[in-house]
Formats: sequence, C-alpha cells, structure tokens
Amino acid sequence: QTRGRFSLWENGTLMVRDASVFDRGTYMCKVDTEYGPSVMNFPVIVIAYPPRITSEPTPVIYTRPGNTVKMNCMAMGIPKAEITWDLPDKSHLTAGAQARLYGNRFLHPQGSLTIQQATHRDAGFYKCTAKNILGTDSKTTYIHV
Repeated sequence: QTRGRFSLWENGTLMVRDASVFDRGTYMCKVDTEYGPSVMNFPVIVIAYPPRITSEPTPVIYTRPGNTVKMNCMAMGIPKAEITWDLPDKSHLTAGAQARLYGNRFLHPQGSLTIQQATHRDAGFYKCTAKNILGTDSKTTYIHV
C-alpha cells in the first residue's frame, strides 16, 4: 500500500520517502491477533534531511526601473543547505557567511537576493537552489522590469 510518501509493506514495514523534520514524532504499530491487539510505539527523530525551501519568491515579479526587488530563498536542511542563485545572464551566485554585493545585487547570508535600482537588464529568470549531501530543492521566479 502506498499513500504519498508512505508505503506499508506486506511484512509490516512502514517506509517514509524524502523524510523531513516534519515527519518526526511517535509512530504506532498495531497488530490484531487472535489473542487481542498488540501495540508498539516507535519514536522517530529526523537528524538529517534534504533541503526544503521554506521562504521563496513569487513565480512572477513586476517592478519599475529604479525600484528595489527582494527575493527570499531560505531553506531548512541538515546538513545546512548551500544556497545558490542562477541569474538571467547565466552567472551563478553562492551565499556565504557574509553578505555580498555583486554590482547592483545584494546576496544575504540566509539566501535572499536583493536587486537595487533595477533596470531592464535585470529582467529574466532567477533560480534559487538549496543543496546538501542528501538532495536539492529549487524555485524559479521571473522578473519583469
């Protein structure tokens, strides 16, 4: 039996795919026998999980020339996810321990990207990717200037 990310095998094994911190808690296995029910509890703590972007930009952003545009890209993941941005000019930015300024683009350590005084050259697709050893998650937005 499969329901979403959960599969129950014939031998009673429960399998959870793409586990995240939200799957933590106590799972209860109940077996009905001719002698009555038997119950066993399994506490589950998720200590490593692939990234999941929890704060993301809207799919399309409309702005006027000269305005400031801020796109959030924050992710949960253990080990901590590395945040990168792919820009319309095919360049790549990687968030570091310190805030960084790339021309008119400001990259925050948590992954947010701010475009200051936007021009028509800033229009296009921006892709945010969160990656750790267990997997990746990405979101794309299009900026119209």
